Amino acid sequence: MRTAGSTRTMHKFSTAATKSSGVRCAPTARPASGYPDPHRRVPLVSLVRTALSSLRYKNLCIIRARFLEVPLVLLFTLFAGLGPTVWAQEPILLDEVVARVNEDIITLTDLKQELRRLRSGLRQDNESPELLEQAFQREKRPLLKSMIQNKMLVQRADEFGIPDSVEPDVGKILEEMREESGIPSMEVLDQYLRQQGSSLEEYRASLKQRLVIDAFLQQNVYSKLALLTPEIEAYYQENIERYTETAEVELQEILFLREGAEEAQLQTKAQEVLSQLQTGASFEDLAKRFSDGPTAAQGGGIGSFKKGSMAAPIEEVAFQLEEGAVSGIINTEYGLQIIKVVTRIPARERPLEEVRAEISDQLYRRKAQPGMKKFIDEMIESTYIFVTPKYREEYDVTDL
Repeated sequence: MRTAGSTRTMHKFSTAATKSSGVRCAPTARPASGYPDPHRRVPLVSLVRTALSSLRYKNLCIIRARFLEVPLVLLFTLFAGLGPTVWAQEPILLDEVVARVNEDIITLTDLKQELRRLRSGLRQDNESPELLEQAFQREKRPLLKSMIQNKMLVQRADEFGIPDSVEPDVGKILEEMREESGIPSMEVLDQYLRQQGSSLEEYRASLKQRLVIDAFLQQNVYSKLALLTPEIEAYYQENIERYTETAEVELQEILFLREGAEEAQLQTKAQEVLSQLQTGASFEDLAKRFSDGPTAAQGGGIGSFKKGSMAAPIEEVAFQLEEGAVSGIINTEYGLQIIKVVTRIPARERPLEEVRAEISDQLYRRKAQPGMKKFIDEMIESTYIFVTPKYREEYDVTDL
């Protein structure tokens, strides 16, 4: 990692600020005339500029490099109504610098945005709030390090003009995603993403970054690897269970809840319904009339289930029945149940040609790990990286 004392010229930065805090701050020259006279009428533009130049800069500062084009109306909003005492107050914090990578910075806003994306992605696989929080705390630790490395890779990729080369692909992928999802327009897609805590603009930027990094690594790491057909075939055979689709059944049910009912009466009712089914009565009609299940009004359909996802007493019966067959009375902990197998999909081994690209990607990534680590380490050695101390404690940024 190139340190603050490096011979590399740090443009747009105050040397003193760089050495003391590593954050991007505007120069802090105080006007020679001192603070303005509060009783003298001063044009708004002058007032704002004087205020900005008078603020004391510490480790947290106004990041003027990010706001060079801030409209005057925003600056007016910041200072309107504060009165003459504004000059003696603490700096107004527009954002906080979390890390610096060469001449670029990662702000607290950037970090919070990535944390929101992380939590949103984990929510799909962790329905329980407790499990979600555990997964979030575990996955957030290396997040800042990943952001720093991505920033570093994008900087280097920019030297080769890669961002411009992937721009057409960004629009194409977004359009394909919109069409496959059945979303009528990009405006609707933006609305959907905003409901998920993101936006089309943020998603586009994230997608472009991924494409830029992938293209850069393809040129510098993956293109130097060779993957032979026998390696792919051997991996397929050794991991055939990964490429075997689990058997699945679609079911209907007639449910007799035990709660509040006499056991003998429940058994009698279930046996009467089963007798009608065995004489050819419609399962849907009997479900609507007798089932205590939540889908009784719809004929008892409860959806599709993969093997291993149901309660043991029901699964044991369901996967022994042929398509269209009706079970006997199944005793469960909450009542009695009769099921019908609507459709049955047997287990299936996906052919090699169907999964060849997936296997190739996995093997390339595995083979690339040593070279990737060496490549990243060499880039880190030639990159100036600063992480604000409190974030070094909260996140795992070792080896940076």
